[in-house]
Amino acid sequence: MKIYKTALVCLMTCAVAFFGCSCSLTDDSESSEPKRSSIIEKSVTTPSAQDVENDKDYADVKTDYAYETLTDDYVKELYMRIAKSVDTVYAPNITTTGSLSDYQITQAVEAYKNDHPETFWLKGSSLFVPYGDTTSVKLDYTVQNDKLIAAKKKFNIAVASVLKNLPSGNDFEREEYINNYIIDNCRYDEEAAENNDVQGNENDAYGALVDGKAVCEGYARAFQLLCNKANIDCVLLSGTADSDNHAWNGVKIGGDWYQIDVTWNDTDGENNYAENDYFNLTDDLMFKDHKLSYKYSELNSQTYLSVGTWCNFYVPKCTAEKYNYFNYKYPTVSDPDNADDVSQAVANAAKNGDEYFSIVVDKNTDFNYMYDRMMNDGYLYNWISEANEVNGYSPRLAESCYVYRKDELGVLTVELEYVD
Repeated sequence: MKIYKTALVCLMTCAVAFFGCSCSLTDDSESSEPKRSSIIEKSVTTPSAQDVENDKDYADVKTDYAYETLTDDYVKELYMRIAKSVDTVYAPNITTTGSLSDYQITQAVEAYKNDHPETFWLKGSSLFVPYGDTTSVKLDYTVQNDKLIAAKKKFNIAVASVLKNLPSGNDFEREEYINNYIIDNCRYDEEAAENNDVQGNENDAYGALVDGKAVCEGYARAFQLLCNKANIDCVLLSGTADSDNHAWNGVKIGGDWYQIDVTWNDTDGENNYAENDYFNLTDDLMFKDHKLSYKYSELNSQTYLSVGTWCNFYVPKCTAEKYNYFNYKYPTVSDPDNADDVSQAVANAAKNGDEYFSIVVDKNTDFNYMYDRMMNDGYLYNWISEANEVNGYSPRLAESCYVYRKDELGVLTVELEYVD
C-alpha cells in the first residue's frame, strides 16, 4: 500500500514524499524521511465501540473449514486418524485406507493443521508407504517426548494468559485486542525469514505466543487460534506478497468476512502511521499487494507438483467494509463544512495522548478534492484549533505535524505533536 507523507506549515503545503509500506516474509520494507515543516489535524477516536452488539450464537463458532472442503473420502479418513493420534508424545505411524499419493497425504495433514493451529508440534509427514489397499503414514513433529509435554504446558499457560484479559465487547473489540497483543508481544523473526536452515517454532503459534518471535505463518496461526478461542471464526490464507510466500487470515466479524494481515500490521516500532493498515480489508484492497495461491480443490496429484507456494482450503469472499479498522474507529468526512464531530474526535485523541489520528474520506467523494480542501482550505487547522479549545489547551496540540496520505484506503493519518 503506497503512502504519501506531507508536511504543512500554517495553510501552505511544503513537502511531499513517497514510500511503499511493505513488510513480507523477508521484511523488505523501506521508508524515507521527508523534510519537516507542517500542520494538520486529526479525526480520530472511536465513534462507538459499543454501538453494535453481535447476535451470533457463540456456541456455533466453526473451526473445521478446511475439513469441510475435502471431497476425497480417503483424505477425510486420514484427517480423522490424525485427529485421534496427534496428541501422542511421539510422532505416530498411522495406517489408513487406500493407496494414497503424496498429494492426498499433504492435503490431509495440512487441512488438519489449518483447522487446528493449537497443534504447534505437527510439522507434517516425513514418510508414507503404500501397501496394497492401505498406506502407512509417519507424522513429523518439531518436538517430542518430555520436551513436547513441557512445551504444551508453556503454550497452554501463554494462551490462557492472553485470553484472561480478553475484552467482553463485540467481535471487533476482541479481534482488535488479539491483533494488538500479537503486535505488542511478538517480533518478526528476520533470521528465520532469511535462513531456510532455521528450524524453530517460527512457523507456528508457539513461536508467536511463547518465544515472542515468528514469521508470517506463526503470526497467522496465533491469530487464528486466539480468534477461535475468543469465539470468532477465522481461517488461514496462503499466497504471496512482494513475491515471497506469505500467510495471513480471513476473519468473520459481525457476520461478514474480512481479510487481515497481522504481520503487516506490525511495524516493529517503525512507521507506526502504517500500523493496522491491513486490518479487515476487502478482497479488492488486500489483493492490491497480496495474491492467493491455488486451492487444493483446484489441483490434482500432477498439477500439485508444479505449485511452488502453500495452498488454500476455504477462502471466504470479503466485500464488507463496516469493520475495516479505519471505518469503524474514526470519523468519516464527506463534507468538511458539516463535520463538527471531527473537532471533538481530535480533542478526545489528544486527551488520550494519542500519537496518531485518522480521517476517513467518504468513498463517494473525490479523495484528491477532499484532501485539497482539508489541507489547503484550513479545515484541519481549524479542527485542531477547536480541539485545543475543547480541552482548554490541556493538553495542547502543536500547529505542526506530519500527514500521511493513504489513497487506496481513502484515509489521512496525522502524526500529532504536543506543546509542552
